[in-house]
Amino acid sequence: MNFERFEAEARRLWNEIPEQAREGVDGLTIETEVAAHPDFDWVYTMGECLTETWPSGVGGDGDVLSELVLYHGSFRALAEEDPDFDWAGELWETILHELLHHRESAAGESGLDEVDWAQEQNLRRLAGEPFDPDFYRTVPAGPDGVVKLESELFVESTVSERALEAVFEWRGRRYAVEVPVLSPCAFVEVTNLAGGRLCVVVRRRHPWWRFGLGTGRPPVELSGRARPLPAMGC
Repeated sequence: MNFERFEAEARRLWNEIPEQAREGVDGLTIETEVAAHPDFDWVYTMGECLTETWPSGVGGDGDVLSELVLYHGSFRALAEEDPDFDWAGELWETILHELLHHRESAAGESGLDEVDWAQEQNLRRLAGEPFDPDFYRTVPAGPDGVVKLESELFVESTVSERALEAVFEWRGRRYAVEVPVLSPCAFVEVTNLAGGRLCVVVRRRHPWWRFGLGTGRPPVELSGRARPLPAMGC
């Protein structure tokens, strides 16, 4: 999709959003360039919400005003990597995502910012850089206990100090994966479930007298196959 078509489609979608929902957004800006992530050049920024707070003149925080920016070059770069890239779907999702950033800022909330931070930490994990091992806990889990971050899924399992396997549930069934003995925290990518997108985060329980020992060690990253377990009571 060339720039002219992209801009026309973006403005058409933007104008379909009710004015009340767009309140406080000064405008939609379409840029031609690629916006690469400042730390990971293989990650593209599709859009941004640039927000400022203007004093009311009578005290208080005043009005929150934003500008939404879309980067055509980033969309084009992703489309070149993926022959099935859905231009319209990704465009609509990006507009809604950035608009939600504005609405949360106007309401003094930060839920989406926390999700973005968690995604940033997961990128650091995937790149082999230091990261906060609790990042996925900032995102509410679904009824099944699974946390979803973009295309990746996380489920937590707590095991005893010397356990060789971690047990977890996936789609109503119980499974086990092998885990390293001495690591207080491990991220195990399960290769035979969810297309390899499921990661079991294993936490170890330690005796009270060892509380705090070894907690500064970085998490272990590994992959393995999950072994199905018999149903409870069988």
